[in-house]
Amino acid sequence: MRDPNKVCFVIAHKYVRGYTSYLKYYIDNIQKFYPEALTIVVDNNSVYKEDIFSLLQDNDKVVLLDNDIESKFELGAYQVGMRYIVENNLVDEYQYYMYTQDNFVLKNKYDFNEMYASQTYARPINSMYADGECKAVCDRVMNTLQMNDNWDKVNFCWCSSFVVASHKVRQLYEYLKQIVVKYRWESCGGERYLARILWELNDRRDCGDIDGSASDLAIRHYDTWNVDMYAPATSYFIKEVQQKNENTVDQDTPQPIVFIPHDQNEKDFDAK
Repeated sequence: MRDPNKVCFVIAHKYVRGYTSYLKYYIDNIQKFYPEALTIVVDNNSVYKEDIFSLLQDNDKVVLLDNDIESKFELGAYQVGMRYIVENNLVDEYQYYMYTQDNFVLKNKYDFNEMYASQTYARPINSMYADGECKAVCDRVMNTLQMNDNWDKVNFCWCSSFVVASHKVRQLYEYLKQIVVKYRWESCGGERYLARILWELNDRRDCGDIDGSASDLAIRHYDTWNVDMYAPATSYFIKEVQQKNENTVDQDTPQPIVFIPHDQNEKDFDAK
């Protein structure tokens, strides 16, 4: 049996000067908890991406890509990452593939043995109640995929960040190739219809989630609007809301990049 904790991370990256980048910190945590992991970072055409990418270029466990397709935001970046995975025959090299935003940062080791034992093939990091927003976006996309049904069985893939098993990567890639996201509102729609897609990938079964409901602060234990990303956490991932969109512009000077030694970064965490 291949080690379920042999994983690959695909990170959708958008760096805007004036907003803190956590990418180097995130990747350091990935390599701390999953030494065999590959991390694929796909930049969504940041003007000053070298502010960040220059810190990562000598890391042989990191692949840096540019989003060169029409679709942007998370789903466009994930599509480019999947294209790299498929074209380089990497699909079967890893057991699970984690797809996240760059400010949705790994804090503690999640044991993928739980997903393997329960035969779970797709799971969001955080779920949330289905709010019915972005219906026109969801209808358009899901009609294209012939999947505009069973909404009563799914909820929400918060921040479009999730994990899928390796044998579902090609299926997901075929779905994403049919979707174009250009605007933030379309990205918001993606959080809704991704829940339906993940349910499909999970053989039409409830996916559960890694870190509970995003709407339940008692479970999440942090406020996404006011969180210290470097402090110890009681969840596997933490997210800082930055609200960047297609109209967000860079400031003149870069934000400083903070480096936190690992022994000051985390505390022991008992998995749920």
